[in-house]
Formats: sequence, structure tokens, C-alpha cells
Amino acid sequence: MIIKRRISKRIEKKTNYQLRELIIFLKKQKSEFWVRAAQLLARPRKKKIIVNFERLNDITNSNDIILIPGKLLAFGNLKHPLTISCYSCSSAAKSQKNAKITSIENLFKINPSGKGIKLII
Repeated sequence: MIIKRRISKRIEKKTNYQLRELIIFLKKQKSEFWVRAAQLLARPRKKKIIVNFERLNDITNSNDIILIPGKLLAFGNLKHPLTISCYSCSSAAKSQKNAKITSIENLFKINPSGKGIKLII
């Protein structure tokens, strides 16, 4: 069970206005998936999530939809097509041909329930 009060306390320490608004928006959702994503985005900077394409090759299948509540880096080559939603992304990762990269807000509009999305930590 996710405690929304703990997320609220962590939001107060964030200085990035866009990140704060995204966390508040996701925290208000009824889906446990999106509340969990808000909790991961509200984590301290020391526990920031950073994922490379090389790691995504090992843990995903072709045409998966994934959410990374952190940063996507372009180390390695992506071997199969993916739809990736992340908070931030390197410019080299945006130019990867097998990756369709979108924002978390757009992914929420497409799938408000969060079903069928893999959360990469």
C-alpha cells in the first residue's frame, strides 16, 4: 500500500516546478499504477532512476509499453521496438530508431488505468 501523505512531504523538497506538478497530478489518480509512479518520481535525488537501452533489451519484449520514472540514457542499442515514456531523456536516446519516446502525461492520456504498462525501476 502506498501512503500518499509521504509523497506530499517529499514534494515539498522538490525545486523543479514541472516535476512537482507532475507528481501532484499522478498522486491524485485512482489507479495504483500511477500513484506508484508518483511515489518513484518523488524519491530523493540519491535514489534517482537511470536506465540504459542495454538494460531494456534484457527485461523487455518487442512492442512493450514501458514507463521509466527517471532518466533514459542511450548506452547500447535497442534490439526491438518499444514505446518508452520517461521523465527525462538524453538527446542521443531520442534519436534511437526502435524507440518511440513520449512524455508521462501523454502516456497517461492514452492509458489512464495503467494496464499493460511495465514500470522499470
